[in-house]
Amino acid sequence: MQRFFVFFFLITYLALPKESLCQDSKERKAVREINKKKEKSQEEVEKELIQRHLKIQQKKTRKTIKRSLREAERRKKGKPPKSWWSRKFNRKQQKKRRKRK
Repeated sequence: MQRFFVFFFLITYLALPKESLCQDSKERKAVREINKKKEKSQEEVEKELIQRHLKIQQKKTRKTIKRSLREAERRKKGKPPKSWWSRKFNRKQQKKRRKRK
């Protein structure tokens, strides 16, 4: 029984041509190029969606979004969210006080 399995596997391995199992380099290169185009188109669609979303927002909200993105980029680099001169020379915004009746 064991000889039968060995014989069967040898025949199937030798009978199948190796070229049929693998792609040649031209086909692989074409597939890679197609995948790159798909990725680029997806990135472009995402950028358009982000731009459309920003256009809908009010000006104050857009400024807040941009400021938070800049702070996030600085944090990624390991720097403090605001530069030293803005922390040093810009006054803190005071909260508006409500008048009590």
